[in-house]
Amino acid sequence: MKLFLAADHAGFKLKEQIKKELAKKHEIIDVTPTFKKDDDYPLVAKALVEHLRRGTSDVGRATRSVFICGSGVGAAIASNRYKGIRAAQGYDKKEVKLAREHNDINILTLSGWNTKLKTALELIDVFLKTPTSKAIRHKRRIKQLN
Repeated sequence: MKLFLAADHAGFKLKEQIKKELAKKHEIIDVTPTFKKDDDYPLVAKALVEHLRRGTSDVGRATRSVFICGSGVGAAIASNRYKGIRAAQGYDKKEVKLAREHNDINILTLSGWNTKLKTALELIDVFLKTPTSKAIRHKRRIKQLN
Protein backbone atom coordinates (compact mmCIF):
# COMPACT_ATOMS: atom_id res chain seq x y z
CA MET A 1 0.00 0.00 0.00
CA LYS A 2 1.12 3.52 -0.78
CA LEU A 3 1.22 5.66 2.36
CA PHE A 4 1.71 9.41 2.46
CA LEU A 5 3.33 10.90 5.57
CA ALA A 6 3.29 14.56 6.50
CA ALA A 7 4.10 16.62 9.58
CA ASP A 8 4.57 20.15 10.71
CA HIS A 9 7.50 21.12 12.94
CA ALA A 10 5.80 19.73 16.07
CA GLY A 11 5.22 16.32 14.51
CA PHE A 12 8.40 16.00 12.47
CA LYS A 13 10.39 13.87 14.94
CA LEU A 14 7.61 11.30 15.31
CA LYS A 15 7.05 11.27 11.54
CA GLU A 16 10.70 10.44 10.96
CA GLN A 17 10.54 7.56 13.45
CA ILE A 18 7.35 6.24 11.87
CA LYS A 19 8.80 6.54 8.37
CA LYS A 20 11.83 4.45 9.31
CA GLU A 21 9.61 1.64 10.62
CA LEU A 22 6.89 1.69 7.97
CA ALA A 23 9.32 1.82 5.04
CA LYS A 24 10.08 -1.83 5.78
CA LYS A 25 6.55 -2.83 4.70
CA HIS A 26 5.02 0.00 2.67
CA GLU A 27 5.76 2.43 -0.11
CA ILE A 28 6.22 5.73 1.76
CA ILE A 29 5.84 9.13 0.16
CA ASP A 30 7.11 11.78 2.54
CA VAL A 31 5.34 15.06 1.78
CA THR A 32 7.48 16.94 4.33
CA PRO A 33 11.00 15.48 4.02
CA THR A 34 12.79 18.43 5.59
CA PHE A 35 12.27 20.08 8.98
CA LYS A 36 10.89 23.63 8.82
CA LYS A 37 10.91 25.38 12.17
CA ASP A 38 8.13 27.85 11.45
CA ASP A 39 5.83 25.92 9.14
CA ASP A 40 2.05 25.97 9.53
CA TYR A 41 -0.13 22.85 9.58
CA PRO A 42 -2.81 24.34 7.26
CA LEU A 43 -0.19 24.67 4.50
CA VAL A 44 1.08 21.15 5.18
CA ALA A 45 -2.52 19.89 4.87
CA LYS A 46 -2.84 21.61 1.49
CA ALA A 47 0.39 19.99 0.24
CA LEU A 48 -0.71 16.59 1.55
CA VAL A 49 -4.09 16.79 -0.18
CA GLU A 50 -2.40 17.81 -3.44
CA HIS A 51 -0.15 14.75 -3.19
CA LEU A 52 -3.12 12.52 -2.43
CA ARG A 53 -5.00 13.81 -5.45
CA ARG A 54 -2.03 13.13 -7.70
CA GLY A 55 -1.67 9.65 -6.17
CA THR A 56 -5.19 8.44 -6.90
CA SER A 57 -8.14 9.40 -9.03
CA ASP A 58 -10.50 8.76 -6.12
CA VAL A 59 -8.94 10.62 -3.18
CA GLY A 60 -8.00 8.32 -0.39
CA ARG A 61 -9.30 5.04 -1.84
CA ALA A 62 -6.00 3.72 -3.21
CA THR A 63 -3.84 5.62 -0.77
CA ARG A 64 -3.97 6.66 2.83
CA SER A 65 -2.11 9.25 4.84
CA VAL A 66 -0.78 9.92 8.29
CA PHE A 67 -0.48 13.58 9.26
CA ILE A 68 1.20 14.63 12.51
CA CYS A 69 1.09 18.01 14.17
CA GLY A 70 1.51 19.01 17.81
CA SER A 71 -1.92 17.98 19.06
CA GLY A 72 -3.26 16.11 16.01
CA VAL A 73 -6.37 18.30 16.14
CA GLY A 74 -5.17 21.07 13.83
CA ALA A 75 -4.05 18.52 11.25
CA ALA A 76 -7.54 16.98 11.23
CA ILE A 77 -9.33 20.32 11.03
CA ALA A 78 -7.11 21.61 8.22
CA SER A 79 -7.36 18.37 6.22
CA ASN A 80 -11.13 18.12 6.50
CA ARG A 81 -11.54 21.42 4.68
CA TYR A 82 -10.90 19.62 1.38
CA LYS A 83 -13.49 17.72 -0.65
CA GLY A 84 -13.09 13.96 -0.43
CA ILE A 85 -10.93 14.07 2.68
CA ARG A 86 -12.06 12.43 5.88
CA ALA A 87 -9.46 12.91 8.61
CA ALA A 88 -9.71 11.88 12.23
CA GLN A 89 -7.34 12.05 15.14
CA GLY A 90 -6.16 8.70 16.42
CA TYR A 91 -5.69 8.22 20.12
CA ASP A 92 -6.76 4.63 20.71
CA LYS A 93 -7.18 1.53 18.56
CA LYS A 94 -10.94 1.21 19.05
CA GLU A 95 -11.63 4.75 17.83
CA VAL A 96 -9.31 4.37 14.82
CA LYS A 97 -11.04 1.11 13.89
CA LEU A 98 -14.47 2.73 14.15
CA ALA A 99 -13.34 5.78 12.18
CA ARG A 100 -12.17 3.50 9.36
CA GLU A 101 -15.21 1.24 9.45
CA HIS A 102 -17.94 3.85 9.87
CA ASN A 103 -16.40 6.97 8.34
CA ASP A 104 -13.88 5.61 5.80
CA ILE A 105 -11.19 8.00 7.04
CA ASN A 106 -8.33 8.43 4.59
CA ILE A 107 -6.10 10.56 6.83
CA LEU A 108 -5.14 9.52 10.32
CA THR A 109 -3.84 12.42 12.39
CA LEU A 110 -1.61 11.98 15.40
CA SER A 111 -0.22 14.15 18.16
CA GLY A 112 3.52 14.65 17.93
CA TRP A 113 3.50 15.89 21.51
CA ASN A 114 1.57 13.03 23.09
CA THR A 115 1.96 9.89 20.96
CA LYS A 116 4.78 7.43 21.58
CA LEU A 117 6.24 5.58 18.60
CA LYS A 118 4.91 2.17 19.70
CA THR A 119 1.38 3.55 20.06
CA ALA A 120 1.62 5.41 16.74
CA LEU A 121 2.62 2.23 14.93
CA GLU A 122 -0.23 0.28 16.54
CA LEU A 123 -2.75 2.96 15.53
CA ILE A 124 -1.40 3.10 11.99
CA ASP A 125 -1.58 -0.69 11.75
CA VAL A 126 -5.28 -0.61 12.67
CA PHE A 127 -5.82 2.29 10.24
CA LEU A 128 -4.23 0.37 7.37
CA LYS A 129 -5.81 -3.02 8.06
CA THR A 130 -9.39 -2.01 8.82
CA PRO A 131 -11.77 -2.11 5.85
CA THR A 132 -14.67 0.26 5.44
CA SER A 133 -18.05 -1.10 6.48
CA LYS A 134 -20.34 -2.24 3.71
CA ALA A 135 -23.41 -1.38 5.78
CA ILE A 136 -25.88 0.78 3.85
CA ARG A 137 -26.15 3.33 6.68
CA HIS A 138 -22.37 3.89 6.71
CA LYS A 139 -22.17 4.21 2.92
CA ARG A 140 -25.06 6.68 2.98
CA ARG A 141 -23.40 8.83 5.66
CA ILE A 142 -20.02 8.83 3.94
CA LYS A 143 -21.71 9.93 0.71
CA GLN A 144 -23.33 12.81 2.60
CA LEU A 145 -19.88 13.97 3.74
CA ASN A 146 -18.48 14.25 0.21
